[in-house]
Amino acid sequence: MMRGMRTILSMSLVLLLAGCAGLAQPGGGASGAPAQGTTGPGAAPAVTPRPAEPSEGRKVLERAVAQYEQGKFVEAIRLIQESPEIVADGPAVRAQALKTLAFAHCVAGRRPACRRSFDALLVLDPSFELAPAESGHPSWGPEFDRARAAAKAAPGAAAPRR
Repeated sequence: MMRGMRTILSMSLVLLLAGCAGLAQPGGGASGAPAQGTTGPGAAPAVTPRPAEPSEGRKVLERAVAQYEQGKFVEAIRLIQESPEIVADGPAVRAQALKTLAFAHCVAGRRPACRRSFDALLVLDPSFELAPAESGHPSWGPEFDRARAAAKAAPGAAAPRR
């Protein structure tokens, strides 16, 4: 019973992460920063913007990646799956979370969950590719290849524009 509930929750989160791809990003307008390169008498010195504080979703993702890197795959999976902050973040954070989720599932021996995570990732970003060092991995490499092939063969797959 509990295992079935976890599977349903996992699938719901994966679908939710994938479905949020089209949401608008906050702060997409003008920065309001002063124009750079203004010179002349009395001109204010150029302002060097401080790096933005990481979003809450990015912070949770960084904790999940740290758990993954320590070999705590189940903890990494849990952090990602239970994080509304990741779901609410932008597509880049959601894509990285889905990739990390897929990797953690694969190395934990959960191949069907790994594949579902890659499927959701490719819905979110159909052009996503693994890095060369990642693509040859014996655990997740084949799962990603199968997900990529299925995404390309799907009836809704984007056809090349002329």
